[in-house]
Amino acid sequence: MKNILKFILFLIISFALISPIKAATNPYAQSGTYDINCTWYAWKMAYEKGKVALPSWGNANQWYNEAKNDGYKVGKTPKANSIVVWNNWTKYGHVGYVEKVAGESIYVWDSTGPCLDEEDPEFIECIANSINQDTEKICYQNAKRIACEYDVNDPYYIITGFIYLDEIPKKENTSSNNTSNNTSNKTEKPTVVTKSNNNNLSNIELSVGNLTFDKNILEYNVEVLNDLDTITINATKEDEKSTIEGTGEYELNVGLNEFKLIVTAEDNSKKEYVINITRKEPEIMDEIEEGKQENIVENVEEVNENNSKIDIYAIVIPTIAVLVIILIFVLKKRLGKNE
Repeated sequence: MKNILKFILFLIISFALISPIKAATNPYAQSGTYDINCTWYAWKMAYEKGKVALPSWGNANQWYNEAKNDGYKVGKTPKANSIVVWNNWTKYGHVGYVEKVAGESIYVWDSTGPCLDEEDPEFIECIANSINQDTEKICYQNAKRIACEYDVNDPYYIITGFIYLDEIPKKENTSSNNTSNNTSNKTEKPTVVTKSNNNNLSNIELSVGNLTFDKNILEYNVEVLNDLDTITINATKEDEKSTIEGTGEYELNVGLNEFKLIVTAEDNSKKEYVINITRKEPEIMDEIEEGKQENIVENVEEVNENNSKIDIYAIVIPTIAVLVIILIFVLKKRLGKNE
């Protein structure tokens, strides 16, 4: 009997050891348009480092609002153990796991990294002892990986916000018994009004000059002729709930002129489009022609002035001559009477 019990116990222990431990499954595909999907990588790091299995929230630019709708705490303040959401990194957005925060820097595990720890003593020693490019390459391959540093105030990659993972919302109890017995006590989930995060333009128009618009291209360069001293910039927003700053008529200086269009979404996330307009220097021939025109004008004015003098002389001199003749005639007449 003891042998049978030992055998049964052995089977139970063996089954426990060989049975796979069920782990959460990453809902995102590992590869995508930009090689490794940032959503897959951020989910993976949140699970491995933050011990949180996130739900599927779609593309990266949807994570912030979807997390908010699911009851996660979100905000604009960077914190460790959070997900950072960039809305304008690509047309799909970008996300990463924030491991730590120091001043204005956040240290992020994301699909564009990770970064090398070039301050690691082992790496420094390896590089110092490297004898050629091949051994140096091995140093880089074996180097310790760390989170990449990002500036929270980077004007190019604008942060939408952070999803905080310290407090995970509890799931509703979906037990059939609880549902049947506690129907009267069930409270409906409050409706959350989601504000639009669409801060894209649908078009930019210039009164002069060619500009091929793409909402994902944030900087444009346009060249115009020197004789253009003003230009009008108009823009159309993709979402009617967003606002645009920077449209209107502007004076152009010779050389580079920078104009910015700032689009603010309903949720206050911003995107900046930059238009660099270069007004050409005046052409040398234009200056020469302008000089010729000025000389012609001066010559015409001088001729007109001389003609005016001639006209005056033509009137005054004959008049004086006639008056002299009349005076002589009168004097002769008087002298004759006196004799």
